[in-house]
Amino acid sequence: MAFLLGRGSAVEWLRLNKEIDIVANRVVLPYGCLEGSRRQYERHAAQALESLTKPVQLLVWDKEDRRRTAITNCSVFNIRSGHYPAIRIKRMLFCSTPELCFVQMANVLNEEQLRFLGMELCGRFGINEEVFLRPQTTTPEMLIAQANELVGVHGRRKALAVAPTVIGGAASPMEIALTLMLCVRRDDGGYELPAPELNHSLPVGDDLRILWDDDHITPDLLWLDAKLAVEYDSELHHTAADRIANDALRRNVLEELGFRVITVTGQHLRVPRQTERIAQAIARALDITLELGNDEEQNARVAFQARMYHLGSHPESLLGIKPHAKEAQRGWHTRR
Repeated sequence: MAFLLGRGSAVEWLRLNKEIDIVANRVVLPYGCLEGSRRQYERHAAQALESLTKPVQLLVWDKEDRRRTAITNCSVFNIRSGHYPAIRIKRMLFCSTPELCFVQMANVLNEEQLRFLGMELCGRFGINEEVFLRPQTTTPEMLIAQANELVGVHGRRKALAVAPTVIGGAASPMEIALTLMLCVRRDDGGYELPAPELNHSLPVGDDLRILWDDDHITPDLLWLDAKLAVEYDSELHHTAADRIANDALRRNVLEELGFRVITVTGQHLRVPRQTERIAQAIARALDITLELGNDEEQNARVAFQARMYHLGSHPESLLGIKPHAKEAQRGWHTRR
């Protein structure tokens, strides 16, 4: 008997998890072991999942095991191989792997939202009370490989269409929003700039150790061949003197390494005209002519940017979870 978190509950657990090593605790569950009993759930799993939004979504293998209560919602998810890739949370309690979550959520999200989720699953962060850093647990290639294996599973085709457009390595939801605004195809609302490397590690030589304590520095967005780095300055801590000093130091080190540094803030991403100026500056540094399109295309881009900014500010909305009042979204400016 095993309880397997699926869909939004699995994504939510993956976001919140700080303690369990996702890579080390990967397992495979056999076909007939999935359980949906509320009584057994309350006995073996409820306490460990107390922080998850209710009802908790569980996967079962047979329609006769489908149950819906105030605290659990069971859905059938059949895999032709008969084995479910999972992460062990505790005895009898498991979570779908990031790759399996991606395919499941393809049934719930549109392609735009699924791309955002894919970048989160392939990122280097979690979200508890605030964003925290952790090792990357999956890659776009692993998303593709899992979708290829799930023949006959609903959502597979959409997952296979979206996964190749996912960029791994993001360290925050707003980095994802910024990257998608810049790199998504023009037809989908982006500027169609070349994809950067996210949080790519650059070595810092001994001559710069007087400025930087670490052996490496990781710019948020990096176009290595063009010697261009883009740094997103979070507004969450923008008034803290130590954060301001650290951001300035990062820019100094990157410039000493020969990189041009462009700084982006939330204000730039809230005002479409300022977002466009950032995109123009990046395009010039990459020696690319930015094509903005006609008024209709530009209006569609403004709407896309608003959606990306909202997801970056409130990633919980991707799962249908309402943001807390104290985290209310800053106003979106429609002026150009």
